Amino acid sequence: MRRTLAFATLIILLLAYPLTSFAQSGTDKEIIVGANIGNVPWEFQDTNGEFIGFEIDLVKEAAKRLNREIKILNVPFNGLFSAVQSGRIDIAISSIGITEKRLESMSFTQPYYDSDQSLTTVKGNGINSLEDLKGQIVAVDTGSTGDMWATANQQKYGFAEIRRYEGLAPAMLDVAIGRVKGYISDIPALLYYTKDKPNLEVVERIPTGGRYALMMAKNKPLVSEVNAVISTLKEEGFINALHKKWFGVPAEPTTSTVEIVDMPSANNGNLLNFFDTFLNKQVFLQTYPMLIAGLITTIQLGLLSIISGLVLGLILSLIRLYAAKPLQAIVKVYIDIFRSIPLLVLLIIIFYALPFIGLNLSPFSAAAVSLTLVSGAYTAEIFRAGIEAIPKGQFEASEALGLGYRHMMGDVILPQAIKIVIPPLTNNCINVIKDTALASVVAMPDLLKQATQAQAVAANPTPLIAAAVIYLMFLLPLVLWVSKLEKRYKKEGAK
Repeated sequence: MRRTLAFATLIILLLAYPLTSFAQSGTDKEIIVGANIGNVPWEFQDTNGEFIGFEIDLVKEAAKRLNREIKILNVPFNGLFSAVQSGRIDIAISSIGITEKRLESMSFTQPYYDSDQSLTTVKGNGINSLEDLKGQIVAVDTGSTGDMWATANQQKYGFAEIRRYEGLAPAMLDVAIGRVKGYISDIPALLYYTKDKPNLEVVERIPTGGRYALMMAKNKPLVSEVNAVISTLKEEGFINALHKKWFGVPAEPTTSTVEIVDMPSANNGNLLNFFDTFLNKQVFLQTYPMLIAGLITTIQLGLLSIISGLVLGLILSLIRLYAAKPLQAIVKVYIDIFRSIPLLVLLIIIFYALPFIGLNLSPFSAAAVSLTLVSGAYTAEIFRAGIEAIPKGQFEASEALGLGYRHMMGDVILPQAIKIVIPPLTNNCINVIKDTALASVVAMPDLLKQATQAQAVAANPTPLIAAAVIYLMFLLPLVLWVSKLEKRYKKEGAK
């Protein structure tokens, strides 16, 4: 196990080192900006596919004043932090709040917007304040200020569960469906989003004193350059004009949209080295309980999907081989479809589309059903190949002995077929466990989801590195075991 852990750590180091040493985000003439597109009205796409929004306008103007070109990349919110630290992007936007924790590993310009959080829900569903959410499920954006506030106040308000989504659109869809009772997120975005949706309303403002700023790597020269431009834009009234453009009214004179304020700073102003960034012991100790909880969920989902997929696959293979022709045709169509459709697409359809026909599955159930359907299709083909590999003489001998179909399959054919299919079945099981990571898109707290939440809150990619090591420690022994099985059965077959 120690050799496995050392090997896993070495792989992670080799993969991560180039990110900090060699990867350069932009050039002297180009600034690369990462944004969680879909975060209205800050950054989203118009009908022509162009990126627009308050912060898009701001960074474009800042780049223009610096005589630099700009390139905007669509990056999930929880990926912005590691993208900045690894040098993949120069600036991160997406209504990013300044926190003391983030200041330890990131640099921020002076803020340009003062914001609180809000509670948004469906009109007439009985939720009129935070107190009404006792025993209910609430939605937040993974790693956001709303996520941190809800986590800190879960016990106070008695939230039954905090469900974490990758952006406003899927969270609000679940609010509209009724799967969650309320959504806690930035009030400007929710006021903008709900203004043309009469069935939705912001029912409570949650004072948090949040402020938005541009986020960049620790102590980079670009930070002071951009900060100076923001001061100029405030003096000229440009940022206040953006406020009026996107919110319909000018900002209050006392807000950071108008006033020039100091850049935020942390007590630790030193540049972070490789180990502080990717292998931070303190961050790991703070977040490993979340990773363990995610690992337990991943194992539970993986085992359930593997067992149900094996049972489904065996049944499908027998139907395809020995049932009536119409049933064989139906099973073949099923296998072809579910081997072709991407698991992520199927997962989203099952989770978000089925509630409209009355099937409202939890994230865990939706993930288990999706993985079972796909795994069963692949498993069916593996079993079919194994059964067809058994010599016909075995079937004839069983019939000659007077064995019925059940005894022939259970006592003679399947034991031999299973021995043949163990290596490919084990490979399929490994793939199922890895595919559980896709369940994070439907707000299921698996290992990857917990790691992304932890790295967003800590503004440090150490939890993601730790999750990668956990996956390696968990799956690498299985991979090596499969290799040994394949070699052993190959030798036995050659005798």
